Amino acid sequence: MKFTSLATRLRQGAMLALPLLALIGCATPEPEPPVVVSTTREMVAAVDRVDARNRTIVVRGPDNKPQTLQLGPEVRNFDQIRRGDRVRLHYEEAVAVRMAPRGSRMEPETMVGAARAEPGARPAAGVAAATRAQVRITAVDTANNTVSFVGPSRVERTVAVRAPELREFLKTLSVGDRVDVAIAEAVAIRVERPER
Repeated sequence: MKFTSLATRLRQGAMLALPLLALIGCATPEPEPPVVVSTTREMVAAVDRVDARNRTIVVRGPDNKPQTLQLGPEVRNFDQIRRGDRVRLHYEEAVAVRMAPRGSRMEPETMVGAARAEPGARPAAGVAAATRAQVRITAVDTANNTVSFVGPSRVERTVAVRAPELREFLKTLSVGDRVDVAIAEAVAIRVERPER
C-alpha cells in the first residue's frame, strides 16, 4: 500500500465527523456554521534503536532529539525495522466548534478506523479517530488564549487555542456557554529504506 494512499484514506476517515457536526441542531432556523480549523504535519526521522520485545523504536528527527515511539500490533512486519531506517510520520488534525443552540443536546460519539501494511511489505500503519460532543465552558482566558471546559466524561480540560479562527471564536465565549465540538485526528507511520 502506498503511504500517500494510506494517509489520504486516514484523512478522509477522520474528516467524516466534521459534516456530522453541521447536522447538529438543524431543527433550529439557520444554525451558525461551525468554525473549522485543520493542521497537517509531517516528520521524517532516522531509527536509532529498536526494542523488539517492547515494540518501541527510538528515532531522531531534524532537531536530532531522540523520541520513543510505541508501535502497536497494527504496525505489521515490525521485525523488518532496522537501525538506520527512515520513519515518516504524517499527522492530520481537524477541529470544528460551534455554539450549541439553546436546549439542544448532543450525544457524544467516537469513530475509529485503522489501516496497515500488507504481510511482507515494509512496516506501515495508521489510525484515524473522530469524536464529537457538547461541552460546557468553565473558564475563558483571552490574554493567554486558553479555554477550559467539561464534557460528557465530567473531566475538566484546559486547552491552548492556537489557530487564529478559533482565537476569534474564543472571544465570543462566556462561562456556562455550551459548545458543539468535533475533533478528527489521523496519524500514519511508514518505515522506509535508508538512503544510500
